[in-house]
Amino acid sequence: TTTTAEATATTADLVFLLEDGAGTNSITASGDVRAYVSRNGNANWSSALTLVDEGDLDSTRKIITARNVDISGLTGTTAMRWKITTHNQSIAKEARIHAVSLGWS
Repeated sequence: TTTTAEATATTADLVFLLEDGAGTNSITASGDVRAYVSRNGNANWSSALTLVDEGDLDSTRKIITARNVDISGLTGTTAMRWKITTHNQSIAKEARIHAVSLGWS
């Protein structure tokens, strides 16, 4: 779902919980879990965000963030949207995404 910002966004912050349902998922730019932001709805996505593991919420979920992401060069202005993709998933590797939050300024 696209959310309309009150002014043109130039930076973004993404926070979500990652649970390894099976195996261990990596969060590198070419890893198993990748995230992107857009400021024109569902087009012109950022390159893969640099994700950081900021610690554990509990014994199964990690707090993953991308903070102060420069989106000033993206097409669009106020139609904010996030996208998280998973890769290399199988019965032995399963990523579960929870509680995603996108902020901007």
